[in-house]
Amino acid sequence: MKTRQKGGEKKRDFLGLRTAHVLSVFKCIFSVLTMWEIPLLLLSLVVLKKEGFTMVPEDVSEMGEEPGLKGTLKVGMRNLKGAFGNIFRVEALLLLFAIAMSLIAFGESLYGGFISPFLSETGIPTEEIGIFFTAFYAATALIAIPAGYISDRIGRNIIVISLLALACIVFSYSLADSKGELLVLRALHGAATAFIFPVARAFVMDKTTEKNRGQAMGTYILLTTIAGMVAPSVGGFLRDYTGSFNPLFYTAAIFPVIAIIFLLITNRNMGRGFSVQKMGLPTRELISNRPFAVILVMFAMLYFASGILLPIMPLFAIQELEMSYTLLGLLSLVMGIIYAASQFVAGTLSDRYGRKNLLVYPLFIYVIGIAVAGFSTNYIMFFGAYMLVGVGAAPYATIAYSIIGDVVKQEQRGVASGAVTTLSSVGYIFGPLLGSAIGGIAGLRIPFFLCGFMVILTIGMIFISLPQDKR
Repeated sequence: MKTRQKGGEKKRDFLGLRTAHVLSVFKCIFSVLTMWEIPLLLLSLVVLKKEGFTMVPEDVSEMGEEPGLKGTLKVGMRNLKGAFGNIFRVEALLLLFAIAMSLIAFGESLYGGFISPFLSETGIPTEEIGIFFTAFYAATALIAIPAGYISDRIGRNIIVISLLALACIVFSYSLADSKGELLVLRALHGAATAFIFPVARAFVMDKTTEKNRGQAMGTYILLTTIAGMVAPSVGGFLRDYTGSFNPLFYTAAIFPVIAIIFLLITNRNMGRGFSVQKMGLPTRELISNRPFAVILVMFAMLYFASGILLPIMPLFAIQELEMSYTLLGLLSLVMGIIYAASQFVAGTLSDRYGRKNLLVYPLFIYVIGIAVAGFSTNYIMFFGAYMLVGVGAAPYATIAYSIIGDVVKQEQRGVASGAVTTLSSVGYIFGPLLGSAIGGIAGLRIPFFLCGFMVILTIGMIFISLPQDKR
């Protein structure tokens, strides 16, 4: 196996970290926090203190049934609404929780889009890169349902322990030098995230009602998406500036630790769990729930489609279009802006006009964007294609999780969220394998058209199988 080609021959000092890398890490953290996390954090804490808001009650649905308490759910956010409009029309602690999760999303997105080039730089051929994505998502698929069950039984606080494991794993990427070590790290990484993001979505479902769930879920995903769209630009700049991927891993490992501290301060009680009962896989009551079953199949198909491009897209941009890492990160930023806006708008509109319509029709735009990307001959055309992808792909996650919250009982939402993650991960197990194999044999353009074809099949499945909701 080859050693890292860039940055590997430069002198290192304390703990093997180059001084320039360490300085870049701290500059990155400071600039990002001052740019968006600290203002949101301080503003939210001021609102909490001013309004005397302490904790969102465990049973939000019961409060919504009493007119005298109906306005209490939003009292902590009224001042924020005046400043930021509809984006923050959710409960104060949900906003704080979303900020904590956006810290995690930032750390993960800092390097996530560059995993394929990172693996390629270590000497792994294009045809084999998909194996490392498979290791990650196979572990996620195996762990997600048990993780959701555990969070249903003992509470959502299990996220905190998982974040500590995540920080250690991400830092270890900078130490791995062999294919075997990287495979193990990818599997451990997938297992750790299975205890974080599915449980977080279940927590948001717990704290909302059918009337505001689409908007609240849209706001939660909006904030995490903002983090995800800023991070690749920072990561790409760090990669081009230092000539190594290690500063990305050093920086990313710090953010889960910050999130742990933030969660312990703002969300000490994230749910004590529900009644203890024998663990059940989602094969009876949940699977017999037709809307939920359709959503499961939808996630498996769409993640298989996007998984085809997971190892290919960054390699195509760098090798075929000769884009720099900074430019690739900028693409994520621009696409993320459109993606975030589309998610929030779709979630809000689905509360009023119905989930199914807002789930199906944007996917046609997704197909057009993917096709244009496959024909791209320069980065401008590629940018335009992924703007369409951002509009078309954004709504389905927000609306799908809103549907799950609508049709699944509260005590089953952890398992339901875990089941979605499992099926999504199954798509990501096989998608990258197929994409990297076809990309290595037939060229890097063909996987784009295969992805578009799979999305068309998904549209047909949803249109035929998903019941029309009454709105």
